[in-house]
Amino acid sequence: MPNHLDHFKGPLKELLHNSDQAAKKAKPKPRVLNKAEFSGTKGRADADVAVRTDQDQGLPKPQFRNEQGDLFYHQSNGKTQNQFINRDKKNQRTLDRSKRGQIQTKDEAKGTFLKGREQRVDTHAHHVAPVKALGFLFDGLKPDEARRMIDHFEKRGIYVGNDPRNRADLDSTQHISVHDDYVKKGILKYNHASLAGMSLKDRIKFANVMIQEIKEAKKSVEEVMYSGSFLHEGYEESFNF
Repeated sequence: MPNHLDHFKGPLKELLHNSDQAAKKAKPKPRVLNKAEFSGTKGRADADVAVRTDQDQGLPKPQFRNEQGDLFYHQSNGKTQNQFINRDKKNQRTLDRSKRGQIQTKDEAKGTFLKGREQRVDTHAHHVAPVKALGFLFDGLKPDEARRMIDHFEKRGIYVGNDPRNRADLDSTQHISVHDDYVKKGILKYNHASLAGMSLKDRIKFANVMIQEIKEAKKSVEEVMYSGSFLHEGYEESFNF
């Protein structure tokens, strides 16, 4: 019986193999419950029980979908009334609080990373150019210098920080596969020494190296998303395997 990877060759075949392996170790998806069934005080209490039950079983927290298709977390910190909170709005606030992400993001792009994103329970908002990997370039820069660094990337077709153009929506399997590929290629590492104290001009040579690494990362993302359109939507059945 032919293998579905036989139609691919070279790096793409290898990346698809990595994706298959990632699928085997991917975490289970959270349950998606009907938010309307958890209304009122009793409903919120029942939602809290559902969250604790899944956590006790080592599962991800369930998510709750409303009639408009938006996903919500249910949370209680012991100080405020248990409540539902829009998943992407909460995640956006977390991004907005990150100083590292803020300095890499233009003012006009702040607060937009997750805007307009389809709320699917099995997708992750992946930074193609990871904020953490570029942190060393921005350490110690003044706001106007950070803006010039961002412009340097954009003039070369690269978007960084929490700019929505730096986002790729991947499912959990694809996300693991892409990061595994970054490690294998030795790109976008997180342990670069800080450049704090170095002039913006002197940092540009380091930025140019990162630009090449980000271009390699973009290839990995594009390949796994291309493959995903087949592997996650019935590729084998479509080709009679």
